Amino acid sequence: MHEKLRKRITPSATGTAMPAPANTIDIIQNAEVIATSESENFPLDNIVDGSTGPGSSQWVAGSTGPQTLIFKFDTPQNITAIVYEIEEKETARTQEICFEVSTDSGAKFREILRHEYNFSPDGSTFQREELKQDLPQITDLKMTIKPDKGHLDCRAKLNHIAFQS
Repeated sequence: MHEKLRKRITPSATGTAMPAPANTIDIIQNAEVIATSESENFPLDNIVDGSTGPGSSQWVAGSTGPQTLIFKFDTPQNITAIVYEIEEKETARTQEICFEVSTDSGAKFREILRHEYNFSPDGSTFQREELKQDLPQITDLKMTIKPDKGHLDCRAKLNHIAFQS
C-alpha cells in the first residue's frame, strides 16, 4: 500500500514576507535606526517589513551620495550573521557597502566588512548576502552605502536587513 505524500502547493511570488528564523533579532523591538535620509515614498520602515526577494519593498535614500544607517541596540547584542538584500533595476552602477560595529555605544567603530556589487538593468539586478560573523556585545552597527563608486548621481537603496544572534 502506498501512502499519500502530505503536501501544499504555494505559488511563488516576488516580494513576499517570509518568516524570520527564530534567532533573528527583532530590530523594531530592540533598536533605534538612525539614517542620513529617506525618501517619502520609500521609507526606512520597508527594510524590516518582512518582505524579501526581488520585487520586495525597499528603502531609498532621500538624497544622492553616500548614506549611513546606524542600528543603535537597546541592549548589547551577540550577532552571528548579517543578512541583507539590495535591488537595482534602473541604473548600471557599482555600489559599495561598509559595515562597522561598536561595543561602546558608538564612541568608536571598527570596520568588519566592505563589499562591492555591480548592478546592470540587463544583467544582475538583485543581491542577497548572508554574512556569518562572531560579533559579541554589539551596541551599534553602522552600514554605509556608497551608491556608485563612479560619478553617477545615484540614491542608495536597501530592500531588507536582519541580524541573527
